[in-house]
Amino acid sequence: MVQDDPLHQYSDEPPRLGESWWKDALQDVDQEPLSVYEPADNGYPHLRRMGEIHDSFQNDWDTIRHLYEHDKIIVLDVVGCNKGGLLVQGEKVNGFVPMSHLMREDHREKKEYLGESLSLKVIEYERERNRVVLSERAAQSAPGQRLKLLDTLEEGECVRGVVTTITSFGAFVDLGGVEGLIHISELSWGRVEHPSDIISIGEEVDVYVLNVDREESKVALSLKNLCRNPWETINERYRKGQVVEAVVKNIVSYGAFVQLEEGVDGLIHISEFGENGDEISPWDVLEEEQVVEAQIIHLDPEGQRLGLSLVSGDTEG
Repeated sequence: MVQDDPLHQYSDEPPRLGESWWKDALQDVDQEPLSVYEPADNGYPHLRRMGEIHDSFQNDWDTIRHLYEHDKIIVLDVVGCNKGGLLVQGEKVNGFVPMSHLMREDHREKKEYLGESLSLKVIEYERERNRVVLSERAAQSAPGQRLKLLDTLEEGECVRGVVTTITSFGAFVDLGGVEGLIHISELSWGRVEHPSDIISIGEEVDVYVLNVDREESKVALSLKNLCRNPWETINERYRKGQVVEAVVKNIVSYGAFVQLEEGVDGLIHISEFGENGDEISPWDVLEEEQVVEAQIIHLDPEGQRLGLSLVSGDTEG
């Protein structure tokens, strides 16, 4: 509980390297009905929500496997859309294109895609669940480029890419035919509220390759591994009882998170705001980006946790 260990809020879970990315990317797909395009000749079967394919339509899994294994491009028609992205269909392939895998350079609304044709690549398929996930962004690279890149990528190397999508759980980076994921816990050694605080869409970034899953065509990346962990040498700069300057980064009901330096954040619990601190609203005392003086009362380099107390005088109006 927060009352017992407020600093537990500081730690992030490790990146889920073995999980399928699109389970996160498509987390809302089955929660909203599709807007369905029905051409005048009624050439498409009736379509229900994503994951439910009409009995009259069957995917050709040999074709899908061939497209995926050979990194080939296929042209499919957009027949439906929902919050998560677009439903596409052809003679042998029925699948889904997540919003994060659309080029969307003209910022069109999803419904404006209905009835159009897109050049796509299969980036994941699951026959048991009758699911096929495709990408317009991946189709911008030449056929076979994904396979070549996956063969050359090595764990531990530094590569350059472009940020394509930002979500609550991390950021996707195009490495030139393969998209890698920087999990939120790999963006900084410090506390990150949202990936957009650290990185921007369209930004060119150098990233560290954490893991390459060639079978699943997935790459896990890190930003923070490009620089030394400041917590490894924190005892050289800070000690218990020391008064330091810190910048307020996030105010919560139980206190405020502050930054001492890049990658080193700590918590001033509300009980450390001064006399009768528990009865004070943190928002009445502090504001974000305010510089305050605080005393270090807890320092745990191994757990990367830092507790502070607001120096008397900083709580005054």
